[in-house]
Parts: sequence; structure tokens; C-alpha cells
Amino acid sequence: MTRRATGLVSWLVWVAAGAAGAEPMPPDRARAVLREALAAFDQATAVAQQDPATAAERYRQAAAGFEALRDAGYDNAVLEYNLGNTYFRLGELGRAILHYRRAERLGLPDAQRSANLRYARERVEPRIEPSGQARLSRSLLFWHYDTTPRQRYRVLVVLALVGWPLLLAWLRWRRPALLGAGVVAAALAVACGVSLRWQLYDEAVRPPAVVIAREVPVRLGRGEGSDLALKQPLGPGVEVRILETRGDWVRVRLPNDQVGWLPAGAVEPV
Repeated sequence: MTRRATGLVSWLVWVAAGAAGAEPMPPDRARAVLREALAAFDQATAVAQQDPATAAERYRQAAAGFEALRDAGYDNAVLEYNLGNTYFRLGELGRAILHYRRAERLGLPDAQRSANLRYARERVEPRIEPSGQARLSRSLLFWHYDTTPRQRYRVLVVLALVGWPLLLAWLRWRRPALLGAGVVAAALAVACGVSLRWQLYDEAVRPPAVVIAREVPVRLGRGEGSDLALKQPLGPGVEVRILETRGDWVRVRLPNDQVGWLPAGAVEPV
């Protein structure tokens, strides 16, 4: 689990995109905070074997710097990825998975990010396997579940730019090959659009979230006195869907379709 090397210049191109609506941080200050956070991470990695206590302190400094940039509105896939790595080194599995997932949503798929997310997920306890229906859906619609919204959007744009001109060309020259290629491209573009629209709707209705607290009981109702829905409490890193929020409690659906209530402070939306 190594930190991906990042260039200050390329990262700050994203930073310069703006922090509208957030607490302002001048670009020069943002660069300084970023350099300090990256330096703290590197120092922690260098002494992790010999001095774990100092390494933990440096990782905390790095996390604080990265979080300060996020709070100021300077956020992108690289920053979330670095936060994921930092929290993983600190042993905070829930926050590591949370930020790895945010990194995937903010950027195109990356082999190292995906590998780190899988590595972290393998260490989550308890292991809650998806229901049979969920596994079947994921198998049949693998292209929907195994790609990011940004990736599907880019594919949609490319297919639309190819498909419609081919159909217009067919109207002029009436060649079967043009019609076939145009229909296929247009149909795939529509499929990508439907996939994107469904995901946006689904995540608006049932936002994905990650458990960040330790030993969280799942209850059948709100309140500490409610019966347990599961005998084993959830550990950090378990991924859920939020079905509703009532006061200080959230009703969630687990990967195995079990439904129950958790304290709102125990989970954080992706």
C-alpha cells in the first residue's frame, strides 16, 4: 500500500478549478499545506518500522493537511486517494475505504486505487457477503457495476459522436454497414445514459455510506434499547446504503439485504 507519486503542478491544476462556496484558502497557502502533508506522509513511511509512534504522529499531520484542503474546497481523486492511504496506515479501515471510494467516484478507474480498495475490503470484519440477487445483478450488469459514472459518461459521449453521424450518413448513402454500426453505437449510448440516470437516482434515494466506528450494533429499531438485528456488531469499513434518517439514527441496508438501524455518527456517506 504505497502512496501514489503526485506532482504538485498537476494537482494544483485541479486546485485552481476553484473552491467556490468553501472557506477560502489562497493558492500559495494551499501549495504550502500540500507540500507539508506530502512531506509528513513521506517522513512517516520512512520511520514506520523503527518508530511506529512517530510514524503515527506524522500520518496524523498528513491527514490533517489533506483534510484542511478538502474543507477549503480543494478536492479531487488524487487527494482522496492520498487520504485513503494515510488512514489505512493509521489503521482506520473505515475512513480508508471511504476515501478510496470517493477517489474512484471523482476520477477514472486506476489500477492502483482499485487494488488498494480491494486490499482494504479484504480486511473488513465481519465479512458480509452480498445476497444471491445482488450477485446475479452484478454478474448480468457487470458493465454498470464495474465502471465509474465518469467512465460511462465519456463512453456515452464517444458513442453518440460516432453513432448519430453514421445514421445521418446512412440516410444519404443507404449502405447497410452504416445503418448497423450507427444503430449499435446509438443503442450503446442510450444504455450508458440509462445506466447513469439509474445510478444517480438510486444513490439519491439510497446514498452509499461506510461504517467508520468500531463495534457498532445493528438494531431493529431506533434507540439503544432496541433488539439486535445482527448478533455480531459491524466493524469499520462495512459498506451500507442509507434508507432513511431519523434524528440521530439511520436505517441502512447491508450487502446481504439485512435492514437495521445504526447511530448516524457511526457512518459517513460516500
